[in-house]
Amino acid sequence: MRLKVDSKKCSGCHLCEMVCSLLHLGAINIEKSAIRIHKDDLETSLNTPILCRQCKEMKCLTGEEVMEVLEKKKFFWKRTRAERCSFNALTVLDGEAYHCDLCGGNPQCIKVCTPKAINLTK
Repeated sequence: MRLKVDSKKCSGCHLCEMVCSLLHLGAINIEKSAIRIHKDDLETSLNTPILCRQCKEMKCLTGEEVMEVLEKKKFFWKRTRAERCSFNALTVLDGEAYHCDLCGGNPQCIKVCTPKAINLTK
């Protein structure tokens, strides 16, 4: 299961970031969200949601002796994993990386995304 993003539909409202931080941390703080909106106001005028792509081969976990299945379920990750991500998809703040854990199988960002820019795929 993974999330698919259509940046052409994203309005840049930040509701996905808000619900992510609220669900995982109990407070709204878009800087501590596993999803972030990249705004390209100068070139394309697109808002692009950036988050873990749930890669089949997770290069971010390279060199670690961990079970990918269990790690995918964690919201807080080590900063070094974010540095190894080929897509720069993990937010890092105060030494912690924020990883999309798909809200335990029920992604809340999809529910609040009114333009349907975020969708679930298998």
